[in-house]
Amino acid sequence: MGIWILALVGCGGPGECGAAECADICAKTAPAAPKPDAAPAPAAKPAPAAAGGGLSSFEQEFVGPILEDVRAGIRPWDAEGVGICKGERECDSFLGLTPGELAPGTHMVKAELAVPNVGEKGTWKVEFNVDCTTTKVSGNSTSTTTNNYNKEYTVFYAGKEKGYRLMPLYKIDSPSKYGARECTYKITAPHPDGPGQTWEGSWKVPAEG
Repeated sequence: MGIWILALVGCGGPGECGAAECADICAKTAPAAPKPDAAPAPAAKPAPAAAGGGLSSFEQEFVGPILEDVRAGIRPWDAEGVGICKGERECDSFLGLTPGELAPGTHMVKAELAVPNVGEKGTWKVEFNVDCTTTKVSGNSTSTTTNNYNKEYTVFYAGKEKGYRLMPLYKIDSPSKYGARECTYKITAPHPDGPGQTWEGSWKVPAEG
């Protein structure tokens, strides 16, 4: 009993205990060292971003085509998407943006447009404007008049197989019973992020008779 008391005193009290005599006892009676706290779990790493803050290849695969569609805005469905056609409601023969003097028959200004497949109704619009000068000869007198026509259309995505059709935008009869006519037209497709695109053309028709 005395040895244990001396050992305890020597390990932490005011008494004396020789190193040799008390080494084993001090080792057995010393308080256990506290265990270190468990290391925190590593934080989840975010997905790697593309260099420069752009899209990653995975994002590009899904989002890229949508961005390209939006940035392109409204555009002609194909090479004959915007212009003047021979025909009343269907484009029987595409004549181009500026076909010159039109042959006898019914013609029209038409637009078939690819519209981005995003946005609510009213996001995408088309503005159409026509200016015509008509010259009428009656006997020895000649009169000239001008007139303007303009209209705005709301357009939207029409599917993968066809564009949004504005046919006819303007009906043209050749020859004209009102006199010889020279007309210019403009089709404007504004973009929500900028000026968009514009297509312009003209036509002529002779006077009837």
